[in-house]
Amino acid sequence: MTLLRACLAGLLGLMLATSAFAQTSNSDSGRAAVLDTLFAKLQSTTDPMAAQALEQAIWEQWTMVPDRDQRQLMLLGMAEMQQQDLQSAVATFTRLIEIAPDLSEAWNKRATVYWLLGNFDASISDICETVKREPRHFGAYSGLGMIRAQMGEPARAAAAFELARKYNPHIVGIDDEIARLKAQAGADAPVDPLGCGERTAGR
Repeated sequence: MTLLRACLAGLLGLMLATSAFAQTSNSDSGRAAVLDTLFAKLQSTTDPMAAQALEQAIWEQWTMVPDRDQRQLMLLGMAEMQQQDLQSAVATFTRLIEIAPDLSEAWNKRATVYWLLGNFDASISDICETVKREPRHFGAYSGLGMIRAQMGEPARAAAAFELARKYNPHIVGIDDEIARLKAQAGADAPVDPLGCGERTAGR
């Protein structure tokens, strides 16, 4: 799992390093079209450098917040994460969720902070809200896979990583990790890795 942990640490770093925030209003339909294009290219590319660039562009679209007040909260919460001020980050992303409940990345950021705090139940709950709004969120599914593995649920962890791979087939080490988890799970039947009931949009 070491290689995948390193990859997920890289995903976290990429998520925090994203800096291309929109300064002007972008329509939801326009952003959706951009994401559709980026995901289509991510599926088809065979160039690792291109895949990395596409992945970063997707993160930028997810974290792009046109509204000034919302953008300031997003930036503040990300800075608090970088500074390991995790309780403050929870409070900041909670405020952002309260004023922008449809912003998928606000939920994902708070899910990540809860994961870093070891609050797995709260993290999974926020992952459910994330993928309800963005069913292709490979970062959320990757985090979920780590949580399920740490909870001793290899079948659910493998299923979560398979969802991550479905939308981003270029995650380093994920094939080996899925195979390892499936071998560990043995005869256990695959189950819903999210536990969100009808909100498992990525399935």
